[in-house]
Amino acid sequence: MSDAAPAIADVPPELNPLLDRVGLAEEFRRRERIHIQNILTDPAARRLFQVLQQETPWTVTFNKGADFFDVERATLVERARFSRAAFERARSGFAYIYDNHRLSRTGEPYANPNHYFAKLHAFLNSPQVLALVRSVTGLDDIEWADAQATLYRPGDFLTLHDDRTGGHKRRAAYVLNMTPSWQPDWGGALQFFDERGHIAEAYLPRFNALNIFRVPAPHAVSQVAIFGGFRYSITGWFHGR
Repeated sequence: MSDAAPAIADVPPELNPLLDRVGLAEEFRRRERIHIQNILTDPAARRLFQVLQQETPWTVTFNKGADFFDVERATLVERARFSRAAFERARSGFAYIYDNHRLSRTGEPYANPNHYFAKLHAFLNSPQVLALVRSVTGLDDIEWADAQATLYRPGDFLTLHDDRTGGHKRRAAYVLNMTPSWQPDWGGALQFFDERGHIAEAYLPRFNALNIFRVPAPHAVSQVAIFGGFRYSITGWFHGR
């Protein structure tokens, strides 16, 4: 292990104190979505990437119509079979395949209080983060966040949908990107679509950047190129009361 690793081992999640909250709020009001760079302090961002890359038990997740499946410890052969089946389903309807690890479904604490994810989930639901999200989005009724870690491998994707369905009052979706050195032609972009079906805008998964957008909004994650990298993030929704 490098000399730098112990120095970031116990760094808690922490917001960047230099964020321009007034400017961010103005941008969100104009577009109902935003890409916030350098959302965390640099040590906190490096520590979270370390957790995602080295300390996360990944599960492959995919859907078949309205049913979804999580498969633990899938072999490479099984993973390839799941991907081919997902490609077929994506031709005619909503489909996705990627790896995930659930932190919280309904705002409950992370199951292992000694894991870094317990700190992260508490941070996402802390007064300072919820206050930031309320001030940026103007959605004053936001009260809590769910969360999952996600890993899109080469070939993974999430097709067009708008987040309208769900068992809670979803007010805004978020993606906390944690992938260093992503290349523009690797795919994996968060794409937004206009009323004619054109791509209105797309956000690449830049390291230490938070995307927030109001629900509902037609969007997708473009397929990660076969020659692309591993796309790490924390995703979920901020929910109303």
